[in-house]
Amino acid sequence: MNYGAYVALVSYRLRQVGFLTAEFPPELEGRLALVVSRSEPWGRLSVVLPARLNLTDPQERAALAGDCAAWVRSGRGEEPWQMILLFPFDRRVADEEAEAVAALEERDPDGSWGLIPWCADLEVGLLDQHRGFPPVGPEVAQILTDVPEEPAPRRAERAEGPVRTAPRRMPQTGDFPATRVILALTVAYYLWTVLMGGGLSRLVSGPDGMALILWGANFSLLTLAEQGQQWRLVSHLFVHGGALHLAFNMWALWQVGRYIEAIYGSARMLFIYFVAGVAGGIASVALRPGLVVSVGASGAILGLMGALIYFATTVRHRRVDWQGLLTPVAINLMFGLVYGRVDNYAHVGGLIGGLLAGFVAGVPGDRGGWRRFGVPALGLVVALLVAGVVPLRHISTLLP
Repeated sequence: MNYGAYVALVSYRLRQVGFLTAEFPPELEGRLALVVSRSEPWGRLSVVLPARLNLTDPQERAALAGDCAAWVRSGRGEEPWQMILLFPFDRRVADEEAEAVAALEERDPDGSWGLIPWCADLEVGLLDQHRGFPPVGPEVAQILTDVPEEPAPRRAERAEGPVRTAPRRMPQTGDFPATRVILALTVAYYLWTVLMGGGLSRLVSGPDGMALILWGANFSLLTLAEQGQQWRLVSHLFVHGGALHLAFNMWALWQVGRYIEAIYGSARMLFIYFVAGVAGGIASVALRPGLVVSVGASGAILGLMGALIYFATTVRHRRVDWQGLLTPVAINLMFGLVYGRVDNYAHVGGLIGGLLAGFVAGVPGDRGGWRRFGVPALGLVVALLVAGVVPLRHISTLLP
């Protein structure tokens, strides 16, 4: 790995999101490759990279962390200052090593300063980052784990200067805030169905049954009809039966979706979400034929959890922070067991679809070979199903 190219790319992209290059004290000369800072609502956030990749000597790491902590402690002034010291590795990092790095953390109890060490596993594309204060946006985490596949762009190798002199970078799929967009579209569509299905008086109770069907519910008599309204396999993900139903699903999406997006990237997160949602929709109409109306994003959300399970069982040496992730899924499944109106077939179908999509997408660091063709191939199959080119009207007759 070309560490200089990585540092140059990280520097360029962090400056694009508001970070500015900062000077460091003489005692850290030659030991740091990058220091950038950005003003946050709570104070100043700095990101620091060491001069060398794969800093494996525990004493050298501890000395660097101690000197950086002393710098932050002595230079915080009146403004709170939190510094992230990133230790990048171009190989997989064992749990013991990641824990040893995390143990180097130093912070003032009142939050006026802090030195937070992270491990960056650049082979897998993950950060062993802290939870809590200071809050760090997912765009920063993604920048820190992006590795150039070729020498960094010439613009990133230029000498430091005003950000306005750098050419504008073309938008990439990794820049797309997938979880936020899905959440916003789902909430907006719910409000639309409420207005069209009874007005604001039904804001809490939700649209009536006819409005749900009209605006895209997964209804087997229509989804599997002769003419085929198989687009309902996607539209039902945005339709919800009430404010509580919507709120619970969006809470679960926010918890799990951001985590999946950080691991797989925005484009693959969308791929997993919609493959799982369609799989759940197919399971619902195949196994619950008749006058059953199915709505909601829970099948797709359980698919995201399926992809996370695949990741956790494949990359076994990596810790997965399950806290806050299993709770919404467990409650969802529990409701399905005790409340007859919950579509458990869609839940199970979505979970299996998410496992399949996660396998096809591949874990970070293992996305070559057949997976380069597997993702577009599976995406095309799902698109043909949704468009009705591949009919599903006989699927229920194939099952017992």
